[in-house]
Amino acid sequence: IEKAGYKKIYRDYGTMFERPSIKYGRSITIIHPGELYASDKDELIGTLLGSCVALCLYDEEAHIAGMNHFMLSGRITKKDVFSDESAKYGINAIKKLLKLMIQKGADRSRIKAKIFGGGHVLSIPEMSWFIPDDNVRLARAMMELEDIHIVKSDVGGGYTRKIMMDVQNGKVYLKRSTREEVIQELEIRDSEYVLRRKSHGKD
Repeated sequence: IEKAGYKKIYRDYGTMFERPSIKYGRSITIIHPGELYASDKDELIGTLLGSCVALCLYDEEAHIAGMNHFMLSGRITKKDVFSDESAKYGINAIKKLLKLMIQKGADRSRIKAKIFGGGHVLSIPEMSWFIPDDNVRLARAMMELEDIHIVKSDVGGGYTRKIMMDVQNGKVYLKRSTREEVIQELEIRDSEYVLRRKSHGKD
């Protein structure tokens, strides 16, 4: 469903929405669960997080930045990280984003990371705690494996997060929320997403 003021755009890793921002004087590309986006333009990248995690990568010198938005469907063990499908999606989301950053012209040695999300908002009892925590652990483990420094993280807690990343300098604007209607909306979205992944359904 297209919202007023949003333009649907088609990228390699999903169908996204773009809109102009009067406040910031630039366009904002919005990504959703299962999507990622990298840019070298003077724009913002945004998303709304519940239990999912957004990994933000940036090369400040080259003015290139990217963001993904992922959720896992299983616990992370040594086996999971390297082979099991329950962690495969998150790993692919991170590797694809890193590859896209480098294709855009980012220098791997200069790339830095910021991690957001992993809120405890899932309604599925057996998944309400370990899913968000595993999302965060995976992001941190992958950054260690890739030798990328994490300069900031804002994770966990019982609230949602709205984030916007400035492509030109990697700065991230963060707004937390405990509004019941927002939490309920993301609780439904994230729970449905987890159940589809668990049952091997299509996203």
